[in-house]
Amino acid sequence: MYLDQKCTLVKTHSTLLVPTTTELKLVKVKFENISPLLDAKHSMNNSTSCTAQAQAALPSPDSPQTYALSPVVRRSDSFSRDEMNLAEFPLAALSTRVDQSVKTLEFTDTIKLPGGEVIERKWIITGADKFGLPTSTDDDVVLGLIRLTMDQGFRDRKVYFTRYELLKALRWSTEGRSYTRLIKSLDRLSGVRLRSTNSFYDNTTKTYQTCNFGVIDAYEINNERTVLKADTAGETPKSFFVWSEMLFDSFKAGYIKKLDLDLYFSLKSAVSRRLYRYLDKHFYYRSSLEMPLMVLAFEKVGLSRTYKYVSSVKQQLEPAAKELVEVQFLSSYEFLGRGEQTAVRFVSAKGSTAGAYLAHHDGLSGKGSSAAQSSMHGENITAELVRRGIAEAQAKKLMAARTPAECEKISAILRYYDHLVATNDRRVSRNKAGFLYRAVETPYKFSIPPHFTQGAKKGGGREGDSAPRAARPELRIFKSERDGRRAVSNVAAAKRSAVQQDPSAALEQEYRVFCQREVRRVLAGMRNEEIDALQAMVNKKMGSLKEILDPSRYRRVVESALHEEVRKIWGIPDFSTWLVEHHHHPRAVPDRLN
Repeated sequence: MYLDQKCTLVKTHSTLLVPTTTELKLVKVKFENISPLLDAKHSMNNSTSCTAQAQAALPSPDSPQTYALSPVVRRSDSFSRDEMNLAEFPLAALSTRVDQSVKTLEFTDTIKLPGGEVIERKWIITGADKFGLPTSTDDDVVLGLIRLTMDQGFRDRKVYFTRYELLKALRWSTEGRSYTRLIKSLDRLSGVRLRSTNSFYDNTTKTYQTCNFGVIDAYEINNERTVLKADTAGETPKSFFVWSEMLFDSFKAGYIKKLDLDLYFSLKSAVSRRLYRYLDKHFYYRSSLEMPLMVLAFEKVGLSRTYKYVSSVKQQLEPAAKELVEVQFLSSYEFLGRGEQTAVRFVSAKGSTAGAYLAHHDGLSGKGSSAAQSSMHGENITAELVRRGIAEAQAKKLMAARTPAECEKISAILRYYDHLVATNDRRVSRNKAGFLYRAVETPYKFSIPPHFTQGAKKGGGREGDSAPRAARPELRIFKSERDGRRAVSNVAAAKRSAVQQDPSAALEQEYRVFCQREVRRVLAGMRNEEIDALQAMVNKKMGSLKEILDPSRYRRVVESALHEEVRKIWGIPDFSTWLVEHHHHPRAVPDRLN
């Protein structure tokens, strides 16, 4: 922020507007013609505060005067940038020391391109024979070098710096061993080569490239103190490093993202830091990420492949995930499935980064057309999700930073979901809210019949209403639905007829009514504490079914079990006893009623 305009300090109503102590430290005020005012009677001792000195130094308030403020740049050391190819795949081994006999690291994954093609990506790291593979320390140094480059505006591959500047950016101490540690890291980074097969994204051509490149091409470290003593007359030569052309072009093409350095360096383990960089990239356009556990561990975080079991991989990743929850980067995480099919799901604590960025910049620029419309549409959809049983907080997270195209897709998902509910489709029979949540979470993966993706006409009808009957597949759906209702109706009629023809069936129905009446009578006479205790006992017995059944069916099962407990405890007669007592003749009793 530059303050080069004129400002006026005015005294009004006996209140003098003066800068605070902090402001005096940040802004150098050049008072014009101020020296005549600092005579002996206004001199102050060393204990006088900065604010009091400013008050004494200001001229008489009777004639407001203008002062020039010198330009000031306010810089935050908290935020830097991260190159997104380096965030996608590991650059280093997750340790501070690497076996010198290991010269290569290899990572592989697959990705589906927008056109539907699935490609395999490979990322191979080779180290110099003398210096070996990069370590987790070198990951930190790369981010420090990017920070220095950002401070100089990404102007040139060759970046000048002092060792002190780099050590402060890395949050390292400025003692001698830190300088030695830095030089060793630069040796490893200058010797490493990266071989990319369909894995280096070129933001200029918007394609994945196959290439071979390094991190830094050269560096030179100068001891500023030694050079200063040897040549006090001239300017002290600074240290420098030179980025590889491939990486620097990626910087210039804008394939970088913001990175919170304070948060990054506050993380305790190399696994936490690596996981943070990977998730921070993918949270740019989404608020959650789900992927296979083994792919994340071995191909993205870079865990050692000596961990062969899912349980041991979880033990390595879970402390890192917990730490990211503690620093409020993640709101939650969970492991899904079992065995080799285990997946892991992370949920961002702040939603997607792109949503906040677009909202902020659209508000400043006044453009905001598409993003603002998407936001308004998103608010309406959020209300619809809540109305369909999704918690409000979850619904807001689902709709954070949605594009207009995504909002349209989610609207179509809602129409399709309503149809499935109305037709009692088995896909939504167990957990309606869960089905809808998963569909909206990844709308681009959810398939919808074409006729549900059409928008509404101005006249109020859906597009396609005037199409021939043969070209309208939804009519077949509704026809099968009517046929299904007829079949259910026929079955119910057959059951009623069977009851009328079979006296034992009529007695069984009469007994069920008797039991329901007696249970209601017993419950009405019980205290609330007794009912709660009985309910808790039944819930404990039925707890294993809660994850299997949908909520409505689970409630019916619990209610039936509760009635059975009441019947046993309060001595409501079984069917054979009831039959003797009420009809005075025993009959063959179905086993299911005793």
